Amino acid sequence: MNILRKVIVITLCSLFLSACGGLTSSNTPANQTWWLTPYDATAHKVTSEAPSPVVIVVSVVPGLDTNRILTLSDDAQLNRYESARWPENLPELFQSLVGRTLESSGHFEVVTGRAGSDSVMCDLQLEVTGFFAELANDGKTTGVRVAVDGRFQCGSGDVVPVRLSVWEAVSDDRMSLIVAAFQRAVDEI
Repeated sequence: MNILRKVIVITLCSLFLSACGGLTSSNTPANQTWWLTPYDATAHKVTSEAPSPVVIVVSVVPGLDTNRILTLSDDAQLNRYESARWPENLPELFQSLVGRTLESSGHFEVVTGRAGSDSVMCDLQLEVTGFFAELANDGKTTGVRVAVDGRFQCGSGDVVPVRLSVWEAVSDDRMSLIVAAFQRAVDEI
C-alpha cells in the first residue's frame, strides 16, 4: 500500500509541475518598446537673440491616445501591432519630440503654463490627426502617415495655421523598418 501511495503522490506532483510549466512560458511575443528622436535643428542654429518662450499643447483625435503602434487598413479598421509600443502615450511623446526640436533650434525655450509676458510668449497648439501605419488589403504595411493640424502665434502677432501631413513608404513588414519610416515622417513634420 505504501508503494501505491508513493506512485500516486509522484504522479500528482509530476502532473502539477507540468501544468505549472505553462505558466512560465508563452507563445505570445515579448513587448518591444520603440524610440523616436527629435529632429536635430542645431544645424540651422544661427541666432544670437534670446530664445522666445513657447507653450506647446498637443492633443490627438480619438483613437490615437495610446502608446501602441497603430495600423489603419484600407477599410478604415484601426488596429495595432500586437507587441510594439512607444515609450509613452502619443500626446506626451509628440509634445516631447516637438519641444526638444524647437529648443535645439536655439530660437525657442519651452515653458509650461503661462510663465512670462504674453507680448513675447509664443503659443503652439497641435492636434495629431494621423499617426499610424497604413495596411494594404492583404494586411501588408505600405507606409506610415503622420498628420498634424493646429496653430502658432507669438504674442499679439498673426496666427499661423499649421496643417502638415507626411506619408513615408515602407518596403517590408519588419518593425524596425516601420519605426524608421515613422522617424522620417516625424523629422519631415
